[in-house]
Amino acid sequence: MNQIFAHTNLMLERAFPNVHSGFPCWHNDSPYMMEQYLLHTAGSSLLTSSGGPVCDGRKILSEGSRFEVFDRIICKVLGYLVSSGQMTYNGGVRTLKALIYKNQIKLFNLQGEINE
Repeated sequence: MNQIFAHTNLMLERAFPNVHSGFPCWHNDSPYMMEQYLLHTAGSSLLTSSGGPVCDGRKILSEGSRFEVFDRIICKVLGYLVSSGQMTYNGGVRTLKALIYKNQIKLFNLQGEINE
């Protein structure tokens, strides 16, 4: 997803409660673009409603490294938001847990299969 369509997707997510945008790893391959997309989402929408990273099946061998990069970038972005006073420390911890773990359990109905 390029930055042109980010506003449209975020508006659809706000308008329809059952629509959740995932983080488009395949268009934002560089750490800089990932960071900018997450900061844009945090500034214009509810970051915790995201479904986390989304990867396509064409690069199945690189999914592990892509998700690791996403985890590192989300930690960096949340650290920036906390250190700049835009988010509390506890809010950052809740957001991190939601983006990396809890949202996937809720979106894919995995409550019975995975215990916290």
